[in-house]
Amino acid sequence: MKAPSPHRAGSDEMAMTSMIDVVFLLLVFFVWTSSFDKPESDLASRVAVSPAPTEPTEPDEAESKATETSATFMANRREELVIRILAGPDGLRYQVGAVAIPDASQLRAKLKRLATLRRNSIVIIDPDDTITAEKCIEVFDAARSEGFANVLFAVDAPPEP
Repeated sequence: MKAPSPHRAGSDEMAMTSMIDVVFLLLVFFVWTSSFDKPESDLASRVAVSPAPTEPTEPDEAESKATETSATFMANRREELVIRILAGPDGLRYQVGAVAIPDASQLRAKLKRLATLRRNSIVIIDPDDTITAEKCIEVFDAARSEGFANVLFAVDAPPEP
């Protein structure tokens, strides 16, 4: 029998080095391809079919007083509250029902008033096609922070065959 050569002992280290390289490359691949964004499924929402658009009108005091006087009637009703997010030449506009709202701070104030009257309403957010997801989530967060539990996103109805 022939005695093992002392030069062959180094070949085992070489096999281990290539194995470490492969493991390192796999680690790099999995880190690179993983996504650390919050999945949309974590949002407490569902999808609703988009309602028919209505023409916006300017809010007036008569409407707000009528809304406040019917608070007891509306408190127990479960209605849909549609918030449209519209892109205009001046930036974003909002429409709650048929009432036009020019900016986000007034939208938040309107949501606060409506939450005291109709907290159990279903809020449907219906953005234009050009509105970013960031703006939709801001409206979603505003509705949730004012106490609305059911906040949905509207989608277009599928085309009929």
